[in-house]
Amino acid sequence: MVFLVIIKEGFDMRYYKPKEINTKKHFLVGTVWPIEGSNGSEYSVEMHDKGFTCNCLGFTYNGKCKHTSQVVTELSTV
Repeated sequence: MVFLVIIKEGFDMRYYKPKEINTKKHFLVGTVWPIEGSNGSEYSVEMHDKGFTCNCLGFTYNGKCKHTSQVVTELSTV
């Protein structure tokens, strides 16, 4: 068995900063939305003062993913 451990200490955190929502001091900062991925996995999208984060691999590489876009779209239409 092989285990992959990713340590985030010492790395700059990436944030998705959508134009539709100003997250700085937003009342939903700290909220985590569970989002089901296309393959059935569950991912967590969290709102921070600096923007959104997701724990999926796509967000790690691109700084944006369909999970963060889904949350932003849902919040923008409310």
